[in-house]
Order: sequence, then C-alpha cells, then structure tokens
Amino acid sequence: MDTNRNQDMADNFPLIQDMIYNNIKIANPNATKHDIILAAEKAKVLDFAWEFPKGLDTWIDDSRYPLSSIQQQQIQLARKFLRALS
Repeated sequence: MDTNRNQDMADNFPLIQDMIYNNIKIANPNATKHDIILAAEKAKVLDFAWEFPKGLDTWIDDSRYPLSSIQQQQIQLARKFLRALS
C-alpha cells in the first residue's frame, strides 16, 4: 500500500478512546515526548488540554471530557505536524 496514503489515514483516523497524548502519537509511534508536545503546541492542542485535570494525559471520553469538533480537528492537525517532524 502507498506510504503517503497510510500516513493520510493515520492523520484522518478518528480519535480513539485513549489519552490525548496517544491520539497524537498514533501518527508516529516512535516519536519522542518532546516532539509530541511540540506538535500539540503548534496545533494549539495545549490551549485546551491544560484545562483538563491531566493535560495531555486526559482520557478522551465523550461523557466525561467531551471535545468539540474544533478540538478534535486540532488533535488531527497535531498528528500531521508530528509526522512532519519525523
């Protein structure tokens, strides 16, 4: 399968019920914590993540910590930024 297509699928893959951090890391499982934080910052994910009790380690849950569609898009954008860093 085409590598670019696989990467686009990872970027646009729906968010999984997991931590915000892992939802970004899915774009590059070998990324460092530093790179994930840089990507989150660039995509403005940190603007809302720090409002949650555990920041990037907050578990995404529709009932407890629902994300707006814009916040979900920001996480997907962070995936693209993370992939570009690698």
